[in-house]
Amino acid sequence: MESLEQWLTRPEGMATRLRALRAQAGLSGKQLADAHDWQQSKVSRIENGRQMPSVTDIEAWARTCNAESEIESLLQQRREARIAHATFQSRMRKGQARVQESYNELVSSPNTIRHFETAYVPDLLQVPDYARSVLTEMVSLHGLKRDDVDAAVQTRMQRQRMLYDSDKNFEFLLAEPVLRWLICPPAVMRSQLDRLQTVIGLERVRFGIVPMGVELSTTPQNSFQIYAGDNTVVAVETFIGETFHRDDEAAAYSKALDRMWEEAVTGEQARELIIAATKDLGKV
Repeated sequence: MESLEQWLTRPEGMATRLRALRAQAGLSGKQLADAHDWQQSKVSRIENGRQMPSVTDIEAWARTCNAESEIESLLQQRREARIAHATFQSRMRKGQARVQESYNELVSSPNTIRHFETAYVPDLLQVPDYARSVLTEMVSLHGLKRDDVDAAVQTRMQRQRMLYDSDKNFEFLLAEPVLRWLICPPAVMRSQLDRLQTVIGLERVRFGIVPMGVELSTTPQNSFQIYAGDNTVVAVETFIGETFHRDDEAAAYSKALDRMWEEAVTGEQARELIIAATKDLGKV
């Protein structure tokens, strides 16, 4: 994964954009610094990706350059940089609730959120007890010394309010084993499957399942989430951490997801798979 400096200074990176705004305004680095009582070296560090500007820095910079219209997209890039370049383990050490807060922030801006899952029910659709099982597993899996599962569950549940934001669209594509993995007590899984049925037919929500036994043109290799907007980000979580992708890599994930939707069932066919999985819980 590229360094923070590399990400900030790529062609469409935040540092590159800030430098361009200053140049377009006809300001030298010293003039910009003097306008805000900054050291000139601060402007240089920000433009070269060696310092992350604060929210206040970005707002002041853009206004001085008569580029107020750029503020929101620059702030979005700053949010993405903070999320994408903090290591998973260091973030987890500060508590899972903090990690969940960062995902709440990530979900807040994009127009479209797309999930593909091979293991877990998407976090935006989890019932509290299912989420608790998932997050409890993380404590032992990552050897966490801080157990804040209850707070993390509560923070994850707050994210689900986004489902009712009229400015957002959602796609949830699940591999059928997600309905079958018993990562929680059967009673909790039954409640979780019931919850999935309520999602079918929701406005602005596309829900589908890739069923077992169907010949596939694209193999489901791993779970990922696509946060699509002006600066699309793809998040991939593994046993050892998180990887975030943008630009051509993000486009490749989007293309793969489009292909996997071709084998998916939706509507009543998806409901039938959920009902079948629910019935089989009675045999456990």
